[in-house]
Amino acid sequence: MFLFFQPKDSPSNKHLVKIMSSTFELSIVIPCYNEAENIPFIFSEINKIISENPYCEVVLVNNGSKDQSSKVFQEQLATSHYKDHYKIKEVKENKGYGFGILSGLAEATGKVLAWTHADMQTDPVDIIRAYGEFKKYNNDMIFVKGNRQQRAFGPAFFTWGMGLLASTALKQNLSDIGAQPKLFSRLFYEKYLQKDAPYDFSLDLYAQYWAKRDGTIIEIPVVFKQRLHGEAKGGGSLQTRIKVTKRVASFIFEMRKNLKTKGLL
Repeated sequence: MFLFFQPKDSPSNKHLVKIMSSTFELSIVIPCYNEAENIPFIFSEINKIISENPYCEVVLVNNGSKDQSSKVFQEQLATSHYKDHYKIKEVKENKGYGFGILSGLAEATGKVLAWTHADMQTDPVDIIRAYGEFKKYNNDMIFVKGNRQQRAFGPAFFTWGMGLLASTALKQNLSDIGAQPKLFSRLFYEKYLQKDAPYDFSLDLYAQYWAKRDGTIIEIPVVFKQRLHGEAKGGGSLQTRIKVTKRVASFIFEMRKNLKTKGLL
């Protein structure tokens, strides 16, 4: 494992708007950064999930947003019929996509944990499908993830290239690294993600590497839909995609170096 220094306001510190004492079977973490326009749609979609799957809790992370997200979160929560199933985690400063997810995971009470994106391009129902796959195995090292179908050539090519680079450098077969959702046991979280995980978009790669190396990855087909509101944070424009790709590529070689130093590669 690797050491990533945690600041004082790390995900383990608690700044909850709502605290719940109940333990749910499944906790779904959704990091949100400047998603004010999209938040009503998120609640609408997630409310449908909760109504049919009352064992779910949802941790919505306001990941240092600079828009009206805090206000919209509270407005939507006030009108939801499922208030007891929601937590709103406020992160004052955006330290990265991964930091937002880790902040949410630190507050989750579920026996099984998952994350997906706030853009709702991956249908939240896919999380329930992933949970169904997970339950087929009596194994805490099962890791379920999406495998995106019917994608445009450009994004699919970037994804393929990143998977090839990661697989070659880290000597594990890793594919469609950024696909959502990601679902795993609390044991997996505590063993691999609770202390040493990266704060940026490399989190998807980091989690998937350890799942492949020490466990079993199960993939489910998912259809990647168009975003209705707001801007993509990790894909979107070619410029943003290249920026994220460079950062994740840099992390791959950092990870390779650390694994070699520890005799794990």
